[in-house]
Amino acid sequence: MPKLKEPELQPFLPSSSNNRKWLLLTAGSVVVLSLIPLIFYSRFYFQDDTENGAYGVWYHLGESLIQGKIPVLNPSVWSSGNYIAEGQWGTWNPLVMLFGLLAYISPNTVVLTTVLKIAMLVTAGMGTFVLARSYSLSPEWAFIVGIAVPLNGFTMYFDAPSWVTGALVWAIFPFFWAELRQLMAGKRNPFWAFITGYLIVTVGYVAGTLAIGFILLAVGIETLIRKAWRPAIRIALTGLSMALVAVVVFLPGVLTAAVTTRGTTGIWNDDYMSIDFNSLLIAPIATAYPQLLSWWWSGTAATSPAAYIAWFLPAIAFVSWSRFKQIAPELRDLFLFLTASVAFVLLPTTIGPLRYPARFMPYVATGAVLLVIVSLARARRSNIGRPSLYFAVGLVMLGFYLGWAQVPARFSSIFVAAVVVIAALIALWWLLNHPEVQSHRWNRAGLSAMSLIAIGALLATTGTTLLQHRTSPKSSLSIANQPSDVSTYKGVLSGVKNDVLVVGDALDYPQEKATWEQTLMANAWYLSDASVLNRYQLVGFSTFNDLLCLRYLGGTCPELAERLFETRAETGLKLVDELQIDNVQILKESFDKPQVGMASNNYVSRDEEVRIPPLPTGWHVANETEETLLWSRDVPIGPAGGVAWSQSGTRVSEVSRSDTQVVLKVDEVPAGGGHVALSRLPWPGYSVEGAELSKRPVGGYLLGLEIPANSDGKLITVSFEPPGWRIGIPVWAVAVVGMLVWSLLAVRRKRRDAKIQPADGHLQGVM
Repeated sequence: MPKLKEPELQPFLPSSSNNRKWLLLTAGSVVVLSLIPLIFYSRFYFQDDTENGAYGVWYHLGESLIQGKIPVLNPSVWSSGNYIAEGQWGTWNPLVMLFGLLAYISPNTVVLTTVLKIAMLVTAGMGTFVLARSYSLSPEWAFIVGIAVPLNGFTMYFDAPSWVTGALVWAIFPFFWAELRQLMAGKRNPFWAFITGYLIVTVGYVAGTLAIGFILLAVGIETLIRKAWRPAIRIALTGLSMALVAVVVFLPGVLTAAVTTRGTTGIWNDDYMSIDFNSLLIAPIATAYPQLLSWWWSGTAATSPAAYIAWFLPAIAFVSWSRFKQIAPELRDLFLFLTASVAFVLLPTTIGPLRYPARFMPYVATGAVLLVIVSLARARRSNIGRPSLYFAVGLVMLGFYLGWAQVPARFSSIFVAAVVVIAALIALWWLLNHPEVQSHRWNRAGLSAMSLIAIGALLATTGTTLLQHRTSPKSSLSIANQPSDVSTYKGVLSGVKNDVLVVGDALDYPQEKATWEQTLMANAWYLSDASVLNRYQLVGFSTFNDLLCLRYLGGTCPELAERLFETRAETGLKLVDELQIDNVQILKESFDKPQVGMASNNYVSRDEEVRIPPLPTGWHVANETEETLLWSRDVPIGPAGGVAWSQSGTRVSEVSRSDTQVVLKVDEVPAGGGHVALSRLPWPGYSVEGAELSKRPVGGYLLGLEIPANSDGKLITVSFEPPGWRIGIPVWAVAVVGMLVWSLLAVRRKRRDAKIQPADGHLQGVM
């Protein structure tokens, strides 16, 4: 059988028309493929943490930027208000800021989110195309990589519908990897590696930063093995700049962790959100569900194809291992990164603040697809015999068997997917062995074998994607059906003044528009004009959450309604007065039925209904519907952030207040000194002039001040600065300025060298 002729090597140039054509084809194909989920579920990209968390973050960030400020601290939302410690508010990231501005001006949450998510998938596809070209692949092979990687199961069913920060950092990552390889070769200005890495790190998603660390280590080791000292220094400097940027992003969270719900330092394995080795073997089957425990579903198997990577993985059987050994030295960084990624996925489920190693599956998919296609393109057998085809089919059958054994009820969909894969592999095998197809009568367009392979890969990928979403139309994660129309959010609790506390849990209601016209949940409250305490809990404040039985989506136990109006031992105030809450919304449904313990309510069960307490003295019914009840104070005392309690004999008056600072004037203080408490949580980062911070929180959760004697008439200034910023901001500036200087010097050197000698050769591309 004749050998498939390799085309002449093509330079990898952005200006190359052939390269540009296939890059645009990659982008267009990913757009079309990413629209397939919308055929079966129009809100596919607006589920779970996107609708409950991320969109509200974007909206509030955009609103703050329009007002000329960056969100740092919000006393009125208490446990959810330490934005810098949470780390994912785009404080240092211009791309996230752009998302915020778009969210603030957009009238439709679902449409904007869908556009942004598809843009991320397209970015990932284009990035992997560029990365694949750096491994000397022809544009056709790079096209196959570019359309396959964005469709991996974990991205499509977890990150893209829900965990948008994960999708964003992963989408940019291939560009960073490609820039590192170019930087290693001395062919690119370091600015591009820095800017792509910067955009990843400053999103604040730990998995993306770990991926940067892994690939920096992999490429760095590659330079050392080659004894390429100058490239090694370039990679090391880039890595140092990334580490310095990471300090300002993550250090405040680390220094705050002790008081949060993320303060654990233990290591354990409960198998939650952890992929096992058997699940990796079903990666070619687009409809197979892996073994994956979580609180979103019952049983041991996931309810979506979270371990799917690409249908063509079994084509690794077509590779000649003797040829593979010849190209292996060029792939060391790929080997190292893929090894580290697989090792991470197989880690225990909790290592300190790091949770859910399955989050790293998109990086495993990126490495696996690259390895298979690079091997197939550059190291396949010259004549791929039937035994190799049988071996590939055997790998498919193994995946089919393991997928069926995991979820027998899905036999039909798994079987059909396996048949599609086998048919596609047979077609691929035939085309690789028949380069003369360009002259066949049926090939009227005269397409080359390589073009037919690219087209066939697109058709097979389209077929598996259609089948996948036909049988699994939604994410495995929660669906709240939050409104798409921003005006709906604006109408909830419209006109209510000062802070609101919602008692009950919106999850007890049907997740539909009728519910969201009366109350909201989690960060959806940011789109309302009401100042509501109950927001998404990314890190939380442990003692405060326990006191209010506050859940991560903002729901509370109904028993809180009575607890709010009980007198507290230390201050003699009611809890609602310590919080300076002026409005309480009662969700009646949470009181009317027994409660089943589950993750959303902190696994607290209740057998009996709870009585709604009588209207407290000093409050009135501001509004009541069949589902909700709103109490408001007769005389407002809020909002939160000011003085909530003063010790007997101590009197202070407020001079000024902002989210991060309070200035008080001491009107009266006893001879032995006085004590006051602010309606603020004692987050690490507070400092005070004219007094001292209390050694322990007042009432277990309030920021306390100890005022010295003889302070009458003096001012007290309480200020908040995120812990670590005095270190983080200077090192951030060093990283940014240092990389800009290096980049400018590189431009100057390149211009000087261009006058001396012609440019060196470029990266090559092979079929």
